[in-house]
Amino acid sequence: MSKGLSHWFLVVITSLFMLQPALATEGSNGELVSVQWLEKNLKRDDVLLLDASPAQVYSARHIPGAVNVDVFSFGGREIPAAEMERHIQSWGVSAGKKIVIYDQGGTYLATSLFFDLYYYGFPAEGLAVLDGGLAKWQAAGGAVTKDPTPAPKPGTFRVRLQEDVRVRLPEFLVASGDPANHALVGALEPAMHFGGAK
Repeated sequence: MSKGLSHWFLVVITSLFMLQPALATEGSNGELVSVQWLEKNLKRDDVLLLDASPAQVYSARHIPGAVNVDVFSFGGREIPAAEMERHIQSWGVSAGKKIVIYDQGGTYLATSLFFDLYYYGFPAEGLAVLDGGLAKWQAAGGAVTKDPTPAPKPGTFRVRLQEDVRVRLPEFLVASGDPANHALVGALEPAMHFGGAK
């Protein structure tokens, strides 16, 4: 699969994780946690907060304690499993932790990182996205900072690729020619889908 096509296909799939039946309002709703939940649980030793924003955005403001994982520094390309394992461990990811991921709000970065961690073997029940991201956090009066978070203690996570959650180009092409048995779902906003965006 071409790198560009595979990246955008992964974005489409990861966006499906965000299609929860209801937004989290007072706690955790599967893969979605509320601002209130994060406020109550942020200081727990078993919670790790990852900011999926580009480094420049993270430097301007982020939730105190968040570790920056600039998705653009590794995302959208094939990386050997051993190299990806080193990246993930450098973020402090270990088995048994609850990993909460956010971005600025309204982007695909948090869900993209969610999928990456899931694809490389982190269990889905240990992953969550902050509902509304940094924008909703700030709107609720949550603190932000420009101070960098000290590098976390390296995690112990071991990569175990879950190839069955990823579709390769040949499978995609077969599915696209068989609408009776397959549905292809796009996650583009209407203006981009219908060609009105410039």
